Amino acid sequence: MVVEAPDHFQAKSRHALFKTIFATGALLVAAPLSAAPMEVLPSGHPIAEVALDGSKPLRFIIDTAASSTSILPCLRAAMPSSMFASGSQNLDGAAGKTQIETLTLKRLTVDGRTFDGLTAFALPPSPVDELGVDGVLGADVIARFAVEMDMPGRVWRMTDAPTEAMLKGMLPPVPITLDEALTPRLTVHLDGTEIPAILDTGAKGTIMNWAAARLLGLTPDSPGVIKASTVKGVTTHGTASVTNTFRELRIGQASRPQVTLRIADLPVFTALGFAEGQPALILGIDILADRRFVIDHPGKRLFLSKTTGGS
Repeated sequence: MVVEAPDHFQAKSRHALFKTIFATGALLVAAPLSAAPMEVLPSGHPIAEVALDGSKPLRFIIDTAASSTSILPCLRAAMPSSMFASGSQNLDGAAGKTQIETLTLKRLTVDGRTFDGLTAFALPPSPVDELGVDGVLGADVIARFAVEMDMPGRVWRMTDAPTEAMLKGMLPPVPITLDEALTPRLTVHLDGTEIPAILDTGAKGTIMNWAAARLLGLTPDSPGVIKASTVKGVTTHGTASVTNTFRELRIGQASRPQVTLRIADLPVFTALGFAEGQPALILGIDILADRRFVIDHPGKRLFLSKTTGGS
């Protein structure tokens, strides 16, 4: 979880818990194909309506790079009877490691689909609480499906496979792979240079490491490199960062000109499986905030709309 008071979200639980994802959380009810409402916070984070044990709608961040669904302290305190403690697990956050409790959720419903016995993280108090949400919807749920998110239209949906309507107006697909924790991985081009990336809808801002910056000829003393705020996460530790403006970020045939990106050597890059010194980029929701896109997890494809806005 990357939060910059609270500007950048990234809850990154990793492989040990992932091994239990399909052993728990049985899907009980299939969903309709119609889109569901999606809130977008001022910070840019996409929010889905989730219910626990038939509760009123709760607000969960849709996070493609969080391997596990997570519960914030406010929700655990408000609904203790809807979950019970089941153990503990290390959490690799953006700025370091911390050990947190795991929970078993009695019943979770989202986009018309219901899951029983889902294992979730009980997040500790952190700057993330300032976002005012109840939890995080992770890959243990969403990576089973094709996920459409229409950011300008404020709707989203999960389907077993992309429908013809979902793919209308899309550019040719970008190949993705899924790592052990079901985080989507792809290759982007920054100023014409290939950079390995992960797609993280729970990250407000896109961040690259210094290995990627050096690949593009940048150093901390390069013209245009500007000192920025410290990046913090669920561990509350901080990492220094800078920003730089690049000519173009390209994802397949989709292009974003004149993008300002953050550069920081966050511990989460290692937690995400990138080798020491390997160029890497966390593709945040800021790059996709003006368009519609479909992450076809089963088909391992990413579709982006031709133009900004909805279909």
